[in-house]
Amino acid sequence: MTRFVALVCALLALGASASVSAQSKPRPAAVRQADPAAVQALVQRARALGLSRDVMWHRLLHYRGSLFGGFSSQADWEPFFLATDGKSDPEAELEATLRGFFGPEPTDPELEHPFCRFPARLAWLNSHLQFDFSKLPRRTCPGFQQFLRDLRPRSLPLVFSSYYLNNPASAFGHTFLRVNKQSRTDQQRDLELLDYGIDYSARVDTANPLLFAAKGMTGQFAGVFRRVPFYLKVREYNDSESRDLWEYELALSKQELSMVMAHLWELGPNHFDYFYLDENCSYHVLAAIEAAGPRLRLLDRLAWPVLPVDTVKAVVAQPGLVRAIRYRPSNRTQYRARVASLNPAEVAAVTQLTRDPAAKLSADLPPASVARVLDAALDLVDFRFSGELAREPGTKEDPESVRFKQRLLERRAALDVETGDDAPGPPFRDTPHIGHSSRRLALGSGFLQERGWFHSLGLRLALHDLADPTLGYPETSAIEFLPIRFRYYVESPKLELEDFSFASVTNITPLDRFEHTLSWTVNAGGRRLRDAGRDGCFAGTLELGAGLAAPLFTKNLLFYALADAQLFLPVKSGLLSFFRGGVG
Repeated sequence: MTRFVALVCALLALGASASVSAQSKPRPAAVRQADPAAVQALVQRARALGLSRDVMWHRLLHYRGSLFGGFSSQADWEPFFLATDGKSDPEAELEATLRGFFGPEPTDPELEHPFCRFPARLAWLNSHLQFDFSKLPRRTCPGFQQFLRDLRPRSLPLVFSSYYLNNPASAFGHTFLRVNKQSRTDQQRDLELLDYGIDYSARVDTANPLLFAAKGMTGQFAGVFRRVPFYLKVREYNDSESRDLWEYELALSKQELSMVMAHLWELGPNHFDYFYLDENCSYHVLAAIEAAGPRLRLLDRLAWPVLPVDTVKAVVAQPGLVRAIRYRPSNRTQYRARVASLNPAEVAAVTQLTRDPAAKLSADLPPASVARVLDAALDLVDFRFSGELAREPGTKEDPESVRFKQRLLERRAALDVETGDDAPGPPFRDTPHIGHSSRRLALGSGFLQERGWFHSLGLRLALHDLADPTLGYPETSAIEFLPIRFRYYVESPKLELEDFSFASVTNITPLDRFEHTLSWTVNAGGRRLRDAGRDGCFAGTLELGAGLAAPLFTKNLLFYALADAQLFLPVKSGLLSFFRGGVG
């Protein structure tokens, strides 16, 4: 363990807020000048050791091999590089970094000195070159030290937020990091809300859905790391969007943890061009974890497109990297578990309270039953009115839902009965990393009376449909990205595109006593029409559907009915048959 890495670990041990995305520049006292000969000796030793070719140097600078040879960094913030050609020249950047560590203050007053701006680079280079600080100046870095004191990292879980089909940007799930603070014991799980989350996401500048999709596909958004209080992430995902959270605690040594935290500090003001299909939240979170050390090979396990669940699978596949898996149920999961534990009389009482919080309950219910009823009603209110209840205090007059919940809380507080522990245990069959692979190849053969025998080839990039195994995925939801199918006719040889979709989404939500949500489906793409009106014509397709679903006789058999509306736009068409529509 080198001296600087030891210093980083010592700072981590201090324990305690500076933003990942902001490195304020406190002007230090005068620092003595470095010995030019000592700096040059470091540069020459780095050349001799070939440090610019080391995998860790490439990870810290996010270099990737370019299509035409050489390297290019995925980082897109100019001050992230100290050499003028540092984005494409690892050796020039390494030498400029060494000289920058012991050079004068930067000309831009908004930038910190490289010694404090790049602590992970400094620690790694020192581990190989053993800086002689009797000839080289050592600086204090109050911003970085405050960052570590605020976060007080003890461990680093990777958090997977489950699929949320009501938001296209979150339909495939989301991953971020939670910094587990040193000052809390394993038994103090309730204090996790005081931790911080490290989130990488696009800095969105439009609400137009078409522009949103176009810019996200072509890298027109800036992707940035942000430090966010963990309770806000819980309120966003667990509460507002009713998404379960799965935490994969990473088994990193103190040295590895210190390197990840130092690198996250370096990435704070940086940005990357954000691409939905590859350089997205999952990809760059995994790249940040890889800064821990050369033993981790995570990005090599990813294929295109990169999905959040692939990040989780890559972490689990790395031998010895996952120490523990924990589960945080959403408000929806909690209310369903609470209601499932009630008897019929208690369920009827919950129904009364959801209509009128002041409703008089049956005198036959003992105090313990009344307490269970009120607890279930409170969980249900939290789920039904999650958007309104999550508003910031004082932004608007308290909505009716807040007063509704307040009345239930007052009734519950009047009962001298403790709340039972009805929190649902981890549903291990839904653990995201055990799910099937998202890509699929399908082969088939058939016979068409008019054209004879054919063979078909189907491809799907992501993710899941209703016929796939449900382990690790929502049981009654399907989302497919870029499924495509071709046919090859044998007797009159010809290859034809049969159908494809940009995206096809189906969300089947069973009705129950307390949840009356419509089921729906949407599909946009193209299809070859085979009917009397347009036999064999290929047409652009938009399909929308909505309906109801309910269990039939048993919860294991689900019946659903959707009313569909379809619009076909033939690729080759006369003016009088520009489009076709249909309902069914």
